[in-house]
This record gives sequence, structure tokens and C-alpha cells, in this order.
Amino acid sequence: MANKQSTQTLTLLSQLAGDEVELAMKALAHAMKQLEQGQQQKSLLSQYQQEYQQQWQTVVQKGLKADLYRNFQGFFSQLETAVNSQNAQIEQLQAVVLQRQQVLQEKQRKQKSYEVLITRARTLNEKIERKRDQKLMDEFASRAKRTTM
Repeated sequence: MANKQSTQTLTLLSQLAGDEVELAMKALAHAMKQLEQGQQQKSLLSQYQQEYQQQWQTVVQKGLKADLYRNFQGFFSQLETAVNSQNAQIEQLQAVVLQRQQVLQEKQRKQKSYEVLITRARTLNEKIERKRDQKLMDEFASRAKRTTM
């Protein structure tokens, strides 16, 4: 009876661990989505930076006034800062994704451990049940033998 109780407890713990796995998977999916969005934004910024640089080269070839030159340089500097900032954000998001992957793996290991313990407990319960049944059969056979004599 105590073994059945422990099996039920382990089953409950396994279910709770399964819920934790599901939450960890959702957190990982969210982090991966944020990373993808960050990479898309970086791609757009880089593309815009290249286009702006091409425009810059075209304008410089035609001649440029000093104040317009300063404006181009200032904007290009801001664009460079935005790209660098986006790169830093992507690195942070990659670290978050890695951390969430590790958490997910740990939660999955925990759930698997409970499943192994449940399997062991059930196997033990079945073995105890078989021994009990065998003992009852032996007693029954012994009584039947005695009554026929």
C-alpha cells in the first residue's frame, strides 16, 4: 500500500515536472522569437547603412557643402551606433536563449528522473504483487492437498 502511495506521489511530481518543462519550452520559444526579431532588425539597420553609404558616395562625387557633410557624418555616426547597439542586444539575446535551453534541459532531466523512478516503483509493486499471489496460490494448494488426504 505504501508503494502505491509513493507511485502516486511520484506521478504527481512527474506531472508537475511536465508543467515546468512546458513553461521552460514557452520561455525558450519566446527568447528565440526575440532573438529572431533582433536579428531581423539588425539586418534592416545594416541594409539601411549600406544604402546610406552608397548615397553618401554618390553625393560626395558630385561635391558637397560643409554643413551637409557634417549632417551626413552625424547621421552616419548615429547609424553606426544603432548597429553596434543592436549587435550588443543580439549577444544578450543569444545568452538568454542559451540559458533558457539549459534550463529546459535540466527540467527535462528532472522529469525523466521521475519517470524512471515511477517505472522502478511500478516494477517493484508488480513483483510484490506476484509474490503475494504466488504465496496465496501456494497456501491454497497446500490446503487443497490437506483436505484431500
